[in-house]
Amino acid sequence: MFMAIGEDVSEGLKIEQPYFQQRAPQTWEDDGSYIDAKHAPRIQHTKSHEWNHSIGEILTAVLNTGLVIDSFEETNYSAWCPWPHLMERDGDTFRLRENPDRLALQWVMSAHRPS
Repeated sequence: MFMAIGEDVSEGLKIEQPYFQQRAPQTWEDDGSYIDAKHAPRIQHTKSHEWNHSIGEILTAVLNTGLVIDSFEETNYSAWCPWPHLMERDGDTFRLRENPDRLALQWVMSAHRPS
């Protein structure tokens, strides 16, 4: 769901991208890195392609490999801060400043291969 939010959040969170995987990727150019380091090198090959995968698609792919899902949790926090003016740091994670429970920002799954 996180990836369906548009990049311009100056007027709040708006769903602008498809939630489900599309045939063509989302493509953009950016020489920045997702890591927050002042001296991170600029990326030389700047074109990125990305496909969004729904939770159902991901869970089905895991199950189709024969793995057994032990737990699956959606969280209202993220390991990174995509929207600095809408989020606040909470230890090593980031949460939405207002109404943090309105959007799952990441998920955590554990699974094992049966013996």
